[in-house]
Amino acid sequence: MRQAPVTLSPSEQFKALAVASLGGMLEYFEFIIFVFLAPQITKNFSSPDMPEWMRLMQTFGIFAAGFLIRPVGGIVMAQFGDLVGRKRVFTLTLALMATPTLAVALLPGYAQIGVWAPLLLLLCRLVQGLALGGELPGAISFVSEQVSGRRVAFALGVLASTVCLGSLAGSVVVSTVANLLGPDEMMSYGWRIPFVLGGLFGLISVYLRRFTHETPVFEEMKARLMLAERPPFAVLMAEHRFNLFASMVLAATTTVTAASLQQFPITFFVTMKHLPMAEIANMQTLLIAFTMVGNVLGGVLVSWRILSLRAAYIVFQLITIAAVFWAFRQDSVAGIAAPFIVLGISGGGAMALSLTLMARSFPAQVRYTGLATAYNIPIAIFGGTALIILTYLSRFSLQYPALYPSFFCLLSCIVALMLWPRRHAISPFDANDPDVNPARASLATAHTV
Repeated sequence: MRQAPVTLSPSEQFKALAVASLGGMLEYFEFIIFVFLAPQITKNFSSPDMPEWMRLMQTFGIFAAGFLIRPVGGIVMAQFGDLVGRKRVFTLTLALMATPTLAVALLPGYAQIGVWAPLLLLLCRLVQGLALGGELPGAISFVSEQVSGRRVAFALGVLASTVCLGSLAGSVVVSTVANLLGPDEMMSYGWRIPFVLGGLFGLISVYLRRFTHETPVFEEMKARLMLAERPPFAVLMAEHRFNLFASMVLAATTTVTAASLQQFPITFFVTMKHLPMAEIANMQTLLIAFTMVGNVLGGVLVSWRILSLRAAYIVFQLITIAAVFWAFRQDSVAGIAAPFIVLGISGGGAMALSLTLMARSFPAQVRYTGLATAYNIPIAIFGGTALIILTYLSRFSLQYPALYPSFFCLLSCIVALMLWPRRHAISPFDANDPDVNPARASLATAHTV
């Protein structure tokens, strides 16, 4: 006779979501501060005898190394997450992410230790990259399995919004420190302060994760001997290749869209359309703020059954396509505001719902590994190339950059339609999951009686 699995109280579910969100915040906080502080890092960690362009290339090369190693760290750590528990690995990834962030703040510069300075900075970035590969996939697995059922889309929408909050927090911290200290002090020691704050924030988050529970889904699978008997990556490649590829398309779309809307506009509207940088930066902040609104709105629409998950995702992506062309046609700051608000809401909604679609792309036994593989490989490929491709397209026409994110948005709509019949339940023990595929639900039930 099948027994009902343990269900966490709403307060425990809220605590799990809050603690999981801290890692996503730190990931994007660290991303933003490294980019914003690139001039100071370049000055302190590269040889003064090198040409300026080469010094900057060295800094961005070190930054990119963290992205390139992410798939390795993500796949390795995620397999342990599928075998020994989400919570343990999830806590380890945050510790490995927070410690190098704090270490960067304490590293001596090139003037003190010479070539060892950039090498140690590279080592910190590589450790961060290994950890980052398992952080957000772990958060998605952890949160979705803590709440299950109809609340999954809303919870993952909130999780997505905290990622954007990390970007906003990073920009605010850097701007505040720079305004308080001035350029000379910022170059000398002020650049270290955001890294100190990020590292301490991360270590506090590691401590708080001790007070969360392992997901009921994992505990139930462990008790019923339902964990993967082979290495999860081998199971993933043997049995779930289509869903893996489909999830990669969803992740690539989110990556390209984020680069097109949150990174490229500064270059496009300031350098190519000669609009004032301060005002464009304000518009970017507006877009990110409305992205957070879209993250939560997408989850609300699905969790409250106003739209199905599939329909809501496609609607948001189609709106994004139209709004991208609308935005890139503008030649004034005033004209950018309305399309940026629409883009924030639609892009944020699609981003949040893509997390739910990806979580449902894999059965619980290999969910962590599937998410880590699907998320990190597109990040490594498209995260570092999107700005280059967008800049190249703009050489031919200022309308062409809109084609790149639009192509991915349209492709993701097709993939979502094909993926929907192949979706899995978040929990194989939840009989009340509104988005479960009935065929797969009956198959899962057969393993639990």
